[in-house]
Amino acid sequence: MENHKWGAIMSVARQVLLLALGVMLWSCTAPRYQTFYRYEPPTDAAARTCLARCEQAQKTCLDRCGKNYTACVRALEPEAQARHADALKRYAGEWEQYQRDLNRYQLSISLGCGHGGGWYGAGAYDPWWPYGGYRPYYYPPEPPQQPSYADELSTLSAEKCARDCGCQPGYDACFLSCGGRKLPEQRCIADCPAGQ
Repeated sequence: MENHKWGAIMSVARQVLLLALGVMLWSCTAPRYQTFYRYEPPTDAAARTCLARCEQAQKTCLDRCGKNYTACVRALEPEAQARHADALKRYAGEWEQYQRDLNRYQLSISLGCGHGGGWYGAGAYDPWWPYGGYRPYYYPPEPPQQPSYADELSTLSAEKCARDCGCQPGYDACFLSCGGRKLPEQRCIADCPAGQ
């Protein structure tokens, strides 16, 4: 009687687990949608004049934003140069350590200490080595990555300089006040059904 009850509990648990797994797999393949906006301008002449003012205001805002961003990046150049110089010093130390580790690795391999040997003996040709056979106890060291001034400047500018100055909401408000319409559209961007 006890075994029968335990078996029934396990059967229910197995069904719940399979159902949860099925839901998880189904949710992984569900289409993903994103909202895009379509702008419909008004057609009368007065509204077109109003829209021209909106576009001019947005262009002015974007130009000012671009100039501010460029000035911000230029102001960060001394800090980026200092960071790059520090990174080059660290890189020099890492390169020396890499050279020592590489020499140690090459010496170990040349003396046969880096291979396990296998049943056919150390130093013998092992056709299966890259495919899961006997491997060296450790692999050659990875060389350090040389720092880049452009990467330092890019990181700093992403942290400290604003690219978005809020020009789009102002344009949208102006566009709508001129009689235009902003229509949301849902578009499939991933795992889309056929025909979309």
